[in-house]
Amino acid sequence: MSTYRALAANCSRSVWFLFSVALLFASTAASSQQADIDAVKAANQAFYVALSKRDVAAIQKVWSSAPDIQNIGPRSKAADLGWGAQKKAYEMTFDAFPELKVSMPEARIKVNGATAWVSGIEHAERKTKKGEFVKGSNIGTSIFVKQGGRWLMVYHHASAIPQ
Repeated sequence: MSTYRALAANCSRSVWFLFSVALLFASTAASSQQADIDAVKAANQAFYVALSKRDVAAIQKVWSSAPDIQNIGPRSKAADLGWGAQKKAYEMTFDAFPELKVSMPEARIKVNGATAWVSGIEHAERKTKKGEFVKGSNIGTSIFVKQGGRWLMVYHHASAIPQ
């Protein structure tokens, strides 16, 4: 009987050890996942802060430098492909609206490996050159890719919600 008890005790310790190791890995993975979600949230927030400040240089820091990045704004008729086209589109927007405030207060974020997507309702307030204030909402979606340890935007699409 003592051999059986020793074997059972040994087996029990092995099960607890394996359970502890699995729990540690699960905890580390969940922690890493939350860190990625927080980093994507910060990158997404940085985009809206830079957009609201009308700061093209700060906007560029949020975007990947890949040649195939795309942006489709709520007033766009086609996708702006590459940074050169995007910079021109941002400058035209800032020229049309001397004051601009855009936010996404309730972003939904999903991370899958080195790719993340963010979606939600954008709230925009614009002041035209004529001094008129215009408010509107857009459905916004952004895709981020982890490059060099940073989450960078590779795609953004905002569609105006009809009022």
